Amino acid sequence: MAPIVPFAARLYRPLEPYAYTLIRIATGAIFLPHGVLKLFFGGATSTMGYAFGVLELIGGLALVLGLYVRPIAVLLIIDVLTVIAANIGKGWLWTRGGVQYHTFLLGMLLAVALGGAGRHALQKSIEERWPAIGYALARAWFALLIVPSGYEKVFTDGASRIASGNVLKTGFYPPLFWAWVVALLELVGMILLAVGLGTRVLAFMMAIELGVIVVAIQMPNGYFWTSRGTEFALILFIVCLAFVFGGGGRYSLDRKIGREF
Repeated sequence: MAPIVPFAARLYRPLEPYAYTLIRIATGAIFLPHGVLKLFFGGATSTMGYAFGVLELIGGLALVLGLYVRPIAVLLIIDVLTVIAANIGKGWLWTRGGVQYHTFLLGMLLAVALGGAGRHALQKSIEERWPAIGYALARAWFALLIVPSGYEKVFTDGASRIASGNVLKTGFYPPLFWAWVVALLELVGMILLAVGLGTRVLAFMMAIELGVIVVAIQMPNGYFWTSRGTEFALILFIVCLAFVFGGGGRYSLDRKIGREF
């Protein structure tokens, strides 16, 4: 596929084969601290809690290493669905204890369950179609998860709210201008990302936004999502980097057009 900006291709081409692997590793790694917390720091208060702790620690490590990827992903999907069922009454927004974050994890696990280990794993696979399908699902799921936030910012005065809040807090001026950049990126940009058009540019812009959120907004709150820490934005950032590396992938409008950045 012909690059629109040839010099940029020299930067991302060596990383492109590792895009799906990065998604698989990030999805597994996010479970490790929760497994450790449940097993060794009092996070588990029941037999079921300890069972999930073992699953999250050993299963997360297995995904990172690329061992028994599909069955482990299915077991972790059950784990995540249990959390979603327990918190669905709290609504959507993760900042209010809702299911947004675990819905994202569900999508990444579905992508890994479809894609399997991929080429860069201890139990590597030479199949190419299924990792490409998993990658496409991860890209679309990531983007569509963010679209509602963009819709709220564009159509229900959310841009003004973040202009006087987080945008002002991070020091971007004029804040209303940058708030609308964020709003349009999260709505229009993520719709385009979902279909794989302009993937690398949009993913790079989104990675910058997420990096700012991690460092300037959530880092003072610690790591875990339950304290509004960096956990959710951090995995979003890492997965977004995978899209910068891999572009639209086999199943995208970028690939159909035959041109991409």
